[in-house]
Amino acid sequence: MRTIMKVWSLVDKIYFYYSRLEYVNQAEGNIFRVKLLTYRGKELLLSNGISIQSKDTLLKIHLHNCLLMNEMLHMENETKRALYVYKRVEESMPGLVDFIRNHPQGETIKGIIGITVLHRGVSRLGFEVKDIENGYYKKLKQLYMKPLFILCHLNKQQGWKEKNLVPKFLIMSKEQLLSRYLQDA
Repeated sequence: MRTIMKVWSLVDKIYFYYSRLEYVNQAEGNIFRVKLLTYRGKELLLSNGISIQSKDTLLKIHLHNCLLMNEMLHMENETKRALYVYKRVEESMPGLVDFIRNHPQGETIKGIIGITVLHRGVSRLGFEVKDIENGYYKKLKQLYMKPLFILCHLNKQQGWKEKNLVPKFLIMSKEQLLSRYLQDA
């Protein structure tokens, strides 16, 4: 497994460089890497009435999967792994707030968005789950995420099914993010 992790680490460094991601706060162990994007999809209406429309500025979030996998190497129990990821994400959310508030374009950022096949329970963190309408984009993301998912479950006897590997948008408005995770200065 260590060899696989070394290879994945190399792939991750290449991906990080070419995707133009930046760390939210690497020194504090924040699990997010991000980049600004201009949303180019159909309108997304959120439960708090915020509408994300084409040309809105969003902060795309990426979990630092390689770091997470290294941190969880010793964990055999799937439930413990899931709870660990949940906890790491929850701990890193206030850092996203700080990142947006201190970003030169922070005022124009309308929300955060991510894509994942692991979307159970994310509503407890404040995210809304939305389907990816573009079939080609969804398939591309599924092809990218499937090897990562398999790698995370390499030694497991779980009967995961491909139908469970459907990528979805996770989205949260900036207002929702601030109301949930803004810490007193």
